[in-house]
Parts: sequence; C-alpha cells; structure tokens
Amino acid sequence: MEHFGGEQQKRQQQSKILAGILVITFGTIFLLDRTGVDIPNWIYSWKMIIIAVGFVSLVKHNFKKLSGYVLIAVGTIFLINDFEPGTVDAKLIIPVVIIAFGITILWKGLGFGKDKHKKKHFESVMFDASTEEASSDYFETRTIFGGTEKNIVSKDFRGAKITTVFGGTDLDLTNADLKQPATIDSTTLFGGLTIMVPADWKVQSELTMAFGAVEDKRRNINASETEDHKVLTLTGNCFFGGVEIQSYL
Repeated sequence: MEHFGGEQQKRQQQSKILAGILVITFGTIFLLDRTGVDIPNWIYSWKMIIIAVGFVSLVKHNFKKLSGYVLIAVGTIFLINDFEPGTVDAKLIIPVVIIAFGITILWKGLGFGKDKHKKKHFESVMFDASTEEASSDYFETRTIFGGTEKNIVSKDFRGAKITTVFGGTDLDLTNADLKQPATIDSTTLFGGLTIMVPADWKVQSELTMAFGAVEDKRRNINASETEDHKVLTLTGNCFFGGVEIQSYL
C-alpha cells in the first residue's frame, strides 16, 4: 500500500513537472511570435493545448485514463482538418466523443474493471433528479442529463467517484467526518460539480482541466490549523465544466 502511494505521488510530481515545462514552452513560443518571429499558428493553437492537457493527464494516471486519449484524439483530428480540410467532418467529433464516454460508463456499470474488494454504494441518474442522504463511507454516482444532490453523513468518509455529464452534482459533506485522508475522483463533462465541506477540512486539487475551472469559494481558510487526517484530495478531469468548493463559514 505504501509502495502504491509512493508510485502515485511520483506520477503526480512528474505530471506537474511536465505541465510546467509545457506551459513555459507555450509561453516562450507565444512571446517569440509577439516579437516578430515567424511561428506557425497551429503550434500554440487550442488544439495543441488540449493535446498537451491529454498527455499530462495520461502521465498523471499512468496512461490508464481514457479521457487523456480522447483529448489527444480530438486535438489531433482538428489539427489534421486544419492541414487537410474535410478529412474528418468536425460536426461529428463531439457526438462521437459523447458516445465513447457513454460506452465507458456502461462498461463500468456492468461491473468490468471494478475493485471487488471495496464496498461501494452506487447510483446512476439519467434524465432525472435525485436527492439522497447517505451514510456510505465510499460511493459512486453518475449523473447524465440530470441533477444529483447527496448529503453524506458518514463519520468515516473514505472518498467517492463522481461522473457528471451535461448535468449537475451537489455533494454536501458538512455532516461527514474524516478519520484518514480521502480522495474524490471526478469526471465532469459539460456540467458542474459543487462540493460543500466542513470548515476544518483542507482541500487540495489535482484535477486536470480543459476549458474548465476549479473555484474555491470558502472563506477564513487556515490550513495550519487543519488536522493531518482531515485532507480531501480532488482528482480526475473537468472538460467544459466547473468544480466549486464551498463551506458554510
């Protein structure tokens, strides 16, 4: 377990170093372009940016994250269309991406790739709204074209896996407690995720963003007063959406 944690931390560090190098590279290219150097526009286009984000995501997740491959594929297809117009009908790309994403959800929903040794509470909401109070220590929820509100009251919250596609998920953890650091792995695509946490929790984000944002709207945050085990880490991806962190204080 300790070895796994060390490997994960190493990949996180590698992905941050890679992200820093890529940002510096893009900034340098952009600066050279502004100073009159002839730089092809495609090098610092939004297509290259999402390809770079996809690659960083793959490094972070040991090349096991489907969304990273999807980002690279989408960026590459649009680049090919720039050089050879009409090669791929751009109008079909987003629907195909959504279908592929749905296939992965169905695959996991049928039980493939699940950790059978971890007890989970699972819920799937599609074209509907759901409100629930749950005492599960760990749960999975998927919301597609709908809305989900979950009030977690577990006193030993261990984490969650949340998928939101064209919808919204509100997670209230203010009545929950941590006995050890927990992780919420989320995928947000054209949607929003709001997480309400107790004032004495420390929240750190390791989310991969593409045309999205993470907003921490809490006030009076004093990380030095937070107990070591009350740490919530956010991992996963956010594409064309937003993740918001709130607290009552």
